Amino acid sequence: MGIEMPRLSSRSYLLGLITAAVVPVWLFAAYLLTQYALNERSRFDTEALQVARQMSLVVEGEINNLATVVKGLSKSAALAAGDLMTLQTEAVRLTQGTRSFIVLRDLERQQLINTQVPYGTHLPPVEPISAADLAKLKSNLPIVSSVHAVSGEFRIDVAIAVHGPEGENWLFLISVPTAHIRDIMMPAVPEGWTIGVGDRQGTYVTRSTLHDEMTGKPGLPAYLEKIEGRSGTFTASNFQGMTLLAGYYRSSASDWFYTANVPLSVVQAPLWRSLTAIAAMALAAMLISTALAYVVGTGFASAARDLASRADALGQGRPVTPMSTAISEFAAIADALLAAERALAEREFELETVLEIAPAAVWFTYDPQARNVIRNRFAAELMGLPTDLRKSFGTPDRVIDTIALQDGHRVDREDRPLSKAMRGEQTDNQEFTYILPSGVQRTLLSSARPIRGATGNVIGAVQVSLDISERKRGEEQRKLLVNELNHRVKNTLAVVQSIASQTLRNADNLPEAGRSLASRLVSLAKAHDILTQENWSGADLRDVITAAISPHAIRERCHLSGDPVWLSPTLALSLSLGFHELTTNAVKYGALACDQGIVTISWTLSRQAGSRQVRIEWREQNGPPVAPAKRKGFGTRMLERLLGPESAGKVSIMFEETGVVCVFAIELGDDDPNPTGRPTMPV
Repeated sequence: MGIEMPRLSSRSYLLGLITAAVVPVWLFAAYLLTQYALNERSRFDTEALQVARQMSLVVEGEINNLATVVKGLSKSAALAAGDLMTLQTEAVRLTQGTRSFIVLRDLERQQLINTQVPYGTHLPPVEPISAADLAKLKSNLPIVSSVHAVSGEFRIDVAIAVHGPEGENWLFLISVPTAHIRDIMMPAVPEGWTIGVGDRQGTYVTRSTLHDEMTGKPGLPAYLEKIEGRSGTFTASNFQGMTLLAGYYRSSASDWFYTANVPLSVVQAPLWRSLTAIAAMALAAMLISTALAYVVGTGFASAARDLASRADALGQGRPVTPMSTAISEFAAIADALLAAERALAEREFELETVLEIAPAAVWFTYDPQARNVIRNRFAAELMGLPTDLRKSFGTPDRVIDTIALQDGHRVDREDRPLSKAMRGEQTDNQEFTYILPSGVQRTLLSSARPIRGATGNVIGAVQVSLDISERKRGEEQRKLLVNELNHRVKNTLAVVQSIASQTLRNADNLPEAGRSLASRLVSLAKAHDILTQENWSGADLRDVITAAISPHAIRERCHLSGDPVWLSPTLALSLSLGFHELTTNAVKYGALACDQGIVTISWTLSRQAGSRQVRIEWREQNGPPVAPAKRKGFGTRMLERLLGPESAGKVSIMFEETGVVCVFAIELGDDDPNPTGRPTMPV
């Protein structure tokens, strides 16, 4: 019997595993922090040296500028001539408006001129030149003094050697307050840094902060003793007891030193922040580890269920949400599901793009009741839905309530193509008429197919429809036009038969009968032309009269006036024949048979009790005298019988002395003078 291993819970194993995984991370983080701290310290050291060097360049540049001032003055002709009064005047002019002054002295202790006092004033002796400064003078280098007080103000001097008119060795110097050095330096001081400038004795020349308190004071010995050699860095405490990281640089020209100081706390702040962060993370990691040891053991099943739900969402086309888990395998599966969703979305976008540009309406559904559907833009337009692409695909829309008809019979929703396809049935090129809630009616030619899964079961359905509303309306219109044409042809043939019979019966000879018949048929044809142009919806009265009289009479001798009047096709044909007969008679026997005769055709439109009446008057003037014929010819009989019972009108013919007068009184029916909307020419 083997040794029985102690049984621990999965939480204990997980806690040990997590601890074993976290501890190396902490150690590695500590190592990284150590390296980071060293790098930060090195970076600050380098930056401190650079700042100190930069400050030396700024201040030493100003010292050279001061030396240049006195060098320029040393070239004065007054100095060469020994005219010290003029030389002082020039020096005063150079320092006017500044806190600087210029001194000319010998190498002993005697001052020759001093711009602080008028020329000729007794000048006290000054300090002798040191051996080190004398050595610089022999090398023709400018001398930069240490900080000294003049009248209670701390100053520094910049001097050069010059020769008097007789070859004497003199010294020309310019004195400026230490505040001048501070003002020159301040624009170049980086934010957060404190700059100190000390002379070769270790006395503060200036400081970027607390200048007035520090200038002329010796530096701390513990601080100064660390400034060794040309440059370097160190840590030390300042007057306030604050520990600083300092970088220094000593100038070879002036022997001054320049220090760039930053609080050590600023240098160490990133490290302390990182240490605080890692300590917080370590504590949080321990707490999380303990919680994970308790939760993860039972969380495996929950994570598996979450993955299953996301896989189900992917299968049903619903969004797959990211999964937050500490288990890399589960995270990898979740990422794979997200990647699959993106790939599927790309494929769907390609399909959507095709469906959006396809000139057909497409519907999808995975709803067994076929009520939640996905549709493309053309389907949305047909049903009066929003056509935004994002609303067309992705989120199913509820099908709007529409009335579907097939062969005039209402079709229930479950018998429509998409619903039938969800039941596994197939629909091919069936016509359905849909009446939308807005009242718009559309006829669609639809085909539908079920979408089957791998096992053959129906999982969805797709329907493709073409809008054939215009085609159906065109077919109905063509059918109506064919029926109307048949009716018109029969009526026209009956009219032609009557005209031919009456013409032949009343003609004196065959040639005259032929001419009369041809003329009347031409008039009838012109009326047909007008009606054809209007799709046999009717014709305007003015157009009918103009077409009837134009072939026979001079248009200028016929005066037409009246309101726009729209005639039915039958009435237009009848009036065309009537005005043809009147015009033919006027040309042969009436007003148009002589040069002075004219014909006035006028009409008026009136309304009574919702019905329209038109009165048309044909009046001949200035023609030969007329009298009633002994017997009525075909034209007169045709005019009297011109208006059928459906027109509810009558024709009156009068033979007045001035010419023939023919009056048509016609009932036009209900208001709607122009049902086609065709504009008529105003009188």
